Amino acid sequence: MRTVLTLATSAALFAMSVPAQAQGLVLVLSNAAGRELLVDPFSLKTLGPQSDLRRFPAVELYVEMRSPGGRRTGAVTERVRYHFNCTAGTVNTISYYRGFANGTRSHDWRGADWADRYEPVKPGTLTEQAMAYACSGGKLPVAPTPEAPETTPKDDPDGE
Repeated sequence: MRTVLTLATSAALFAMSVPAQAQGLVLVLSNAAGRELLVDPFSLKTLGPQSDLRRFPAVELYVEMRSPGGRRTGAVTERVRYHFNCTAGTVNTISYYRGFANGTRSHDWRGADWADRYEPVKPGTLTEQAMAYACSGGKLPVAPTPEAPETTPKDDPDGE
């Protein structure tokens, strides 16, 4: 009976730490390689400082990243709960899951929200895009507008 209770408690805690798959997710970014960044807008919340763990506010966001994957494993899904320190531009990964379409799982863990676990966000990464979304209060990034091609005035014989 004790084992069943422990398993049920573990399952309940896991369900609370990772939102249900693909429910209410919003596509933030998709690249040419087929990688997608999706966020759960309902998970976005500001957490106040915690004197014993961190002395700064953090913004929490649940993210799902999808990739086409390889022939053997199929599509790859990563589910991550981040805490961002928007002022410092740092991130702490609170939970991480990585699974494949063929049913195998390579990662499934949870971490603690300690100040010394926050690391700088690397530029050009999906994590940077997730931080931009979270720290803007849930605003989707604006796609860059293409620049107009340069034209040469017809009345300038040298084209300058």
